[in-house]
Amino acid sequence: MGKSTLAQQVYNDDRFKKYDHRVWVYVSQDFNLLQIGRSIISQLPTDGGQQNSSTQQVINNCIGCLLHGKKVLIVLDDLWEDQHTELDKLRRMLHVKDSMIHVIITTCKEDIARKISTSEPYKLRPLKDDICWEIIKRSSKFDLKSNNKKLEKIGLDIAKKCGGVALAAQGFMLRSKHDESGWKRINNSDMWNEPCKDNDVLPSLKSSYERMLPHLRICFSYCVIFPKGHNIVEDDLVHQWIALGFIERSKGMDCIKILLEMSFLQVSKLPSTSEEHVV
Repeated sequence: MGKSTLAQQVYNDDRFKKYDHRVWVYVSQDFNLLQIGRSIISQLPTDGGQQNSSTQQVINNCIGCLLHGKKVLIVLDDLWEDQHTELDKLRRMLHVKDSMIHVIITTCKEDIARKISTSEPYKLRPLKDDICWEIIKRSSKFDLKSNNKKLEKIGLDIAKKCGGVALAAQGFMLRSKHDESGWKRINNSDMWNEPCKDNDVLPSLKSSYERMLPHLRICFSYCVIFPKGHNIVEDDLVHQWIALGFIERSKGMDCIKILLEMSFLQVSKLPSTSEEHVV
């Protein structure tokens, strides 16, 4: 629904850039309080001696010292933990005396939001069909197509089938299809009739994957060796693809660019600490 994207807009808002610290932690379904604490510490100015500590008490003490008297924004992205005891431990870790700490949490489950939140949770609504159509137009470079008047009617129908999900509308599959028959095939595809549960792949992304060129598909499939939400230095990833013989040296950055455009990779939400590009 765009929860992480909205949180990133808030994170990058000028008003929060005036805070002493801003921290982004990708939590995921594997809730690990030690890892969350270490991730927070790693993004704060420190000598680095505490971020690998093995006990929760040391982590909590370190966070308390580093954030004491500070004004801080912390984003905890994609929280799935629903046990009161674990959520209480998380609250205690982030409660620092004489500090102003604003915490934004994104989660798929409303009951988790109500267990952890100190204010009314904000629930994102599906996008309207006309907004989905605008996203499709932008991602497919619609205005550059010579036959866009014929394609518009089909595109509006596809936009309705996206169910108000921005990521579904952003699918790359229409960009390379200039003819009316290509758009019709997508619009009439059986993929839209498949039931889609919370953890299922969106039909538009599944269709894009199935239509990938072979070298691009194997490059993307290789990324399964990284855990979900892992930050990858793009130069390192390209070198691995080349070393394994998946692609020629000259095509590495083109593959990264295409996978970003298709939403199969995303630019990292972590603040940049070097000149390296991270996805």
